[in-house]
Amino acid sequence: MNLQNKIPTFDRLFEPTLQALKELGGSGAVQEIYDKVCDLEAFSDEQQAILHKDGPQTEIAYRMGWARTYLKKYGAIENVGRGVWALTSQGRTLVYF
Repeated sequence: MNLQNKIPTFDRLFEPTLQALKELGGSGAVQEIYDKVCDLEAFSDEQQAILHKDGPQTEIAYRMGWARTYLKKYGAIENVGRGVWALTSQGRTLVYF
């Protein structure tokens, strides 16, 4: 099995993204969120090095971008500045499994 198959789909990154934001105090820059999710999910260096298509973005960063997009559509997070995301009041109360 190749390593790309071991990277969760974007919808499987909803929970760790929300958890990362909670652990970061409710908001964080894209890179801070990325680093925290990678820690929470224990992604290996090899997984983190996989590029999306020809790069320069990694596959994990690409999927996390989609996770943020959908979490925003659900009203769980909001973009509060350039590259900065925050939990909404609804996002703070979400319960996930």
